[in-house]
Amino acid sequence: MATEATEPTTSGGVLEEFESSPALMLALLGQEATRRLRHALDAHDLKPRQYHVLGLLHDHGPMGQRELGEAIGGVDPSILVTLLNPLEADGFVSRERDPADRRRHVVRLTAAGRRHFESATRAQREVEDALFAGLDEGQLRQLRSALDALRHNLARSREKACEPSVTSEGC
Repeated sequence: MATEATEPTTSGGVLEEFESSPALMLALLGQEATRRLRHALDAHDLKPRQYHVLGLLHDHGPMGQRELGEAIGGVDPSILVTLLNPLEADGFVSRERDPADRRRHVVRLTAAGRRHFESATRAQREVEDALFAGLDEGQLRQLRSALDALRHNLARSREKACEPSVTSEGC
């Protein structure tokens, strides 16, 4: 039995579907945003998670090392140490034993760390300004609202998948 070769279609094809797929568009735009943001942070010798660490310390003040790891998103303590070591070596953070609990290390943002974080934040904002330059304030508010709704929906889905009655990997 011979099979007929199918001719490529010019309308309604897979490529057009990809171009109109919100998930694919979000993924591709996310890759570009990530590339640009990483470039801005690289110019400040920071990895995104290190920037996050500096931001948490900037916004919340000194934190215990364990609490800091949890605030970043449940980072394993050994990974957190690899993030903190270069920041400490560069003088951006300091780690000291908590006098009330010698097993606990408190991480503090130094004055140099504050200045470095603020400089990196200016670079990050410049990238965002360039990324969203084609949007007016109303469109930017709509985008933030839509992204926030997506984030909350994904968090609810994750919570539901991790309920004891549901077996799921990655919980």
